[in-house]
Amino acid sequence: MSCEVKEANSPQPARFPPVGDYGWKEMHEDLENERFAGTYGADNAAFHGLAGVRAGVDMAKFHSKRSPHEFYVPALEQLLNNPKTRARWNDIITFDPLGMFATRPTIAATTACMLIPELTNLESDAKIVNEDKSINCVKAAIDYVWNLPALAARLQMDETVMRKALAESTQNDTVSDPKLRAYMPPVGGFCVYFIGDISKLADPSTEVAVRCHDACCGSDVFGTDICTCRPYLVYAIQGAVETAKRGGVGIIAYFRKEGRSLGEVTKFRVYNARKGQPGGDTAENYFKQTESIAGIRDARFQEMMPDVLSWLGVSRIDWLLSMSSDKYDAIVGAGIEVMQRVALPDMYVPKGAVVEITAKISAGYHTDVLVQEDIIDRLRSLDMIRERCGKIFALAKSDHAKHFRLDMAKLSECADFVISTTKSNYPTLDIPYHSRWRHFSNDSVEQLSATWPCDAIEKARRLLDLVTVSVLLDAGAGQGWHYIDTEGKTQTRSEGLAIATFDMFKDGLFSSDSALPHRVNALGLKNMELKHFTKGFQVGKHNPMVGLEGRFGLLKRLGKALKQHEEYFGKEVYRPGHIVDYVLKHAKNNRVSLRVLWKAVIEGFESIWPENHSGVRRGDVWVYSPLKQIGTPASDMIPFHKLSQWLTYSLLEPIQALGIHFDDMDLLTGLAEYRNGGLFIDTGVLVPRKDEYARMEFDVGSELVVEWRALTICLVDEVAEIMRNKLGMNKESLPLAKVLQGGTWAAGRIAASRVRHDRTAPISVRSDGTVF
Repeated sequence: MSCEVKEANSPQPARFPPVGDYGWKEMHEDLENERFAGTYGADNAAFHGLAGVRAGVDMAKFHSKRSPHEFYVPALEQLLNNPKTRARWNDIITFDPLGMFATRPTIAATTACMLIPELTNLESDAKIVNEDKSINCVKAAIDYVWNLPALAARLQMDETVMRKALAESTQNDTVSDPKLRAYMPPVGGFCVYFIGDISKLADPSTEVAVRCHDACCGSDVFGTDICTCRPYLVYAIQGAVETAKRGGVGIIAYFRKEGRSLGEVTKFRVYNARKGQPGGDTAENYFKQTESIAGIRDARFQEMMPDVLSWLGVSRIDWLLSMSSDKYDAIVGAGIEVMQRVALPDMYVPKGAVVEITAKISAGYHTDVLVQEDIIDRLRSLDMIRERCGKIFALAKSDHAKHFRLDMAKLSECADFVISTTKSNYPTLDIPYHSRWRHFSNDSVEQLSATWPCDAIEKARRLLDLVTVSVLLDAGAGQGWHYIDTEGKTQTRSEGLAIATFDMFKDGLFSSDSALPHRVNALGLKNMELKHFTKGFQVGKHNPMVGLEGRFGLLKRLGKALKQHEEYFGKEVYRPGHIVDYVLKHAKNNRVSLRVLWKAVIEGFESIWPENHSGVRRGDVWVYSPLKQIGTPASDMIPFHKLSQWLTYSLLEPIQALGIHFDDMDLLTGLAEYRNGGLFIDTGVLVPRKDEYARMEFDVGSELVVEWRALTICLVDEVAEIMRNKLGMNKESLPLAKVLQGGTWAAGRIAASRVRHDRTAPISVRSDGTVF
């Protein structure tokens, strides 16, 4: 079985049209020479005129020079004077990028502290968050200056028609003059809040979080419950703070586009229409009622929004805190990479905003929430892994993948390397399955099991108990962790984790019954304390482990899951080992489909997985936006189920030892982790599109990581077929479980050691120890 590959088109929207011969430099010069339509001060201009009369000040003369007391925020000034930053300014058409330095400024910035009542639980670090929980930031205010010829091109409008419409709507005939190409519209501008060291934005490897927020006074200021605006704004600020604390930069761009730029008067009329309609407010009529009142659905023109990101030199967003499809399309259309989108968690949605959020999701907004049981079932299935990964593989084969180039010419050489590694490890090609059992000492397991005065089925149960906790705790522990075994030998990586969990199992850490210590049961996991868990892994100040608390939390959730699924884990004494009984119950003539075992794993353990950034618990399933099809729920979700498959591979042998034969073994896929994935990067089969990827750390949900893992799944299948052909074997004699063991995983480790002295992955992935 191999990945399903279909013809794919490019997922990348076309870049915005070029500005032409009238760019930001020419626009800045026109402003300096008073050649523009409109007025300085935008929606405040009329007040300026009145105030000048009252004060007896000639405002035009006063603003002909700068104040001697001007001061620029050094970090922002440094960023804006950086040639790398200015390289993206050619895309800017909605404001003057030099407006902070102009004779009459259209941009100003200052330092500030934000104190958000909902975020008073932030941990102080004396750098980003102060002791009083206020957040240090820089804020910049920007007034619009529209480059009319370029704006017409970007919005795909006839310039003459556009100018006429602007002149009529603003009662300003000067806008019609084609000689005046710069226009200062009578609308509010926007502000940008920066959290973290702004100057770092010049480094393309800097982690960046962005929220582009359209103003909603009712929610942002007064806290109405009819929409999600303030909750999302607060949630985004928290995400920006977390990013800044990791050394990145958080950006909150706040646009004064009240009521989708329809204004509050229109917005309140729409509210009344929605509330007053027969049957009350509904998601189905959400947009219809806006059109019935305003004549149009939206007046925000999100194509104009990304200019602020170009002004800052941003070419990649690691965290886009927005569900809006229009904003996403505009940002990607501006040539900016989006690595991961973060939806607003359900817990943040006010009761009165459920209609709004439901309507937006139905219209194509991004969501992490899965509510249809049939969709959830499909994403749980093993078949879906190859199907969805195959779609990304198809993009890569047509050179349309976002983050990697695929060099299939290198694949045969890569397969030869795997064959060589396999023959070195297993000269007779008598290869065991790739499973957790390969990381234990066979003698130790056999010696322990020999002490058990029980029948073969109970022995199998106990082995499943052992291997379950060991697999669930088997994720990268970090370069600084090690384990000293009972013989005084220092163990690291997966082998060290395996021996540590074996010793904890042997010592009865996971059992509630001192008379039967060599078991794992729900009560034992419930009673387990972090200090004992920490001691078991020998973690200390000089022996740190990545994701220690995440692992501990995983086992705590395992204890609860065991009690929730009696059909898989038994009654009274709830144990992973009772999966043996579930499989035996479904076996006929000592044969059973692998789907039976998979059902127990994927459903029985589903609740142990942590919630993602949007508060959704869906396990190892992630989003890849280029596959999104509006109207097809979850079309952009890619399942991997890496740990669940690793567990399934590891549960097979004790059950097979009872004489059970598993059919449908080829449903299992390669494991989407850094050793298999690193093999293909280190052998040149996969080539990252940007060099800076090697200097960065990515969240496991980043679309770069999703793409890498999906391509790994499909390439392992390709390597397996090449190996079988060259070795004269078939799927029965060389199943994927043996290809991995022989194999791709071992070759990935060797390839890493040849390229990097510390044998780390070619791309660093941030994980809590439960996925990657």
